Amino acid sequence: MLHDPRQRQAGFNTSTRSQWDTFADHRRQVSTLLTSAPGGRLCILGAGNTNDLDLPTLLEGYREVHLVDLDPTALGEGVARQGVADHPGIHLHGGLDLTAMVETIASWSPRAEVRPADLDALANWPGNRVPLVLPGPFDHVASTCLLSQLTDTTAHALGDHHPRGTAVMEAIRRGHLRLLARLAGPVGRATLITDIASSKCFPSLPDTPDERLADLLPWLLRSGSHYHGLHPNQILAALRHDPSIAPHLTGLQTSSPWRWRLHSRVFLVWAVSMHMGIVQWN
Repeated sequence: MLHDPRQRQAGFNTSTRSQWDTFADHRRQVSTLLTSAPGGRLCILGAGNTNDLDLPTLLEGYREVHLVDLDPTALGEGVARQGVADHPGIHLHGGLDLTAMVETIASWSPRAEVRPADLDALANWPGNRVPLVLPGPFDHVASTCLLSQLTDTTAHALGDHHPRGTAVMEAIRRGHLRLLARLAGPVGRATLITDIASSKCFPSLPDTPDERLADLLPWLLRSGSHYHGLHPNQILAALRHDPSIAPHLTGLQTSSPWRWRLHSRVFLVWAVSMHMGIVQWN
């Protein structure tokens, strides 16, 4: 394999393992979103080290908390650090590939041929295959800053100038949104939390007052100073126009953006919650 996504993700988790204090503000934002309507069973995709999750609080609000990540070691160490490893409500699903395409992605390079069948698999396999190995549907399923990692992993493999790069990103986004909808089941709730820009592409972000963060969104869209395909307008459009999701949406609720400081960068983060009606999958 030219690029090993499993090893890359494990390396990222290792680099952030000691960042519990740095995650404090971000963790409060995530916890507020996930506990706004608690109850039943919660599934979190991309839980990693769990630094962005207040697990004791989540376990007070939900009967079960299911944590999913490609890196099983990070999950195990994360729940141990928070003292909930033996809690009867915690369930770990480590080593699970949420793209259902990790081996193919690992073989890609800037000269790789990305076939229409690959794009179709990226868009459809997550929602069709991943739920088969998770005990869903869930009352609430959340993706915590995972989508940008998935698109970054493929960009790392294909490079910045691959002719199918945009199509691959859009297929990954489509697949992830469909996976969330599928795991939420017939009447569940799905929350996508994603970083949409960083101080690397927008250096003024660290100095922007909190009350002005929402005002940045139109400018980021016009200037393109955001992660490709992950601007809120683009995600909302993708949800509203996806034939597998749109007919079953009963509501969309968006959050105000907030900042997340990690290492030397500051990230702009935003969330949308989807309320689902009956979803039928072919």
